[in-house]
Amino acid sequence: MSVFFTPQDTSKTFTYRTKASLKSERHFKAAHQYLGLLWIALGAFSILLYLVMLFIPLSFIFRSSIYLLIVILLIFLTIIQTEKYLAKL
Repeated sequence: MSVFFTPQDTSKTFTYRTKASLKSERHFKAAHQYLGLLWIALGAFSILLYLVMLFIPLSFIFRSSIYLLIVILLIFLTIIQTEKYLAKL
């Protein structure tokens, strides 16, 4: 049973579509479940990170820029991690 909503159609716009995830139906579902877990965890982490950053004496623009760069980096890292996970299946 899936904890998260997994798209049924691989051709929809908002799906995780890479060579590894489209290899089979099993890979497609596993990719969405794994990436969903990672994004929930990193979402909670990024909220805590920003709350901590609020107490660092920086200008709003500088703090937001650093935060945005960190979040973009984390998104790329989750995609790389998901591809590694799919390679093990």
